Amino acid sequence: MKLAKRTTLISPSPTLGITAKVNQLRAQGIDVIGFGAGEPDFDTPSYIKEEAIKSLQAGFTKYTATSGIPELKTAIAAKLKRDNGLDFQPAEIIVSCGAKHSLYNAIMVLCEKGDEVILASPYWVSYLEMIKLSGAKPVIIKTTEKNSFKISPEQLLAKVRPKTKLLILNSPSNPTGMMYTAPELAAFAKIAVDKDLLVISD
Repeated sequence: MKLAKRTTLISPSPTLGITAKVNQLRAQGIDVIGFGAGEPDFDTPSYIKEEAIKSLQAGFTKYTATSGIPELKTAIAAKLKRDNGLDFQPAEIIVSCGAKHSLYNAIMVLCEKGDEVILASPYWVSYLEMIKLSGAKPVIIKTTEKNSFKISPEQLLAKVRPKTKLLILNSPSNPTGMMYTAPELAAFAKIAVDKDLLVISD
């Protein structure tokens, strides 16, 4: 069987590779701390399990709207207003099966061959693979501990070109935990508006 050429563009997940190695070492009786997959160290709360069981027993097992059920989207909009001071209508909210799913969908519909995507390094490993799969070119801005793993507005401006379509900018950052200040974010927002850049913040 011949696979699509785009499958040759992506690399195996380093995160899953590290996790597999940790599991292998533990199976050999070696005491090791894993820094691979970010699995919570606590169980799903009982009230969530109980509600899931109730829904299953009530027959809530059929297809739902691909963007999420209206009740959930309404609850999310209320949460964003209450906890974050953000005003969104349920129609502006999409529910997915996880962050990776949403990010993949967003990058696939926004980017194509010839586009460029700016990404600060170190970055979450899946960003690079998603960008490559879309056909776009990743443009990496390297950061170091010396500058607190932050990019500067000047570094961003130096990487913006006519083909730049998207900036992925996270605060806090995965994997460094770095957080930008409000003035720093405002400076990036001005550049994004001035240069007509789309921004994904995960």
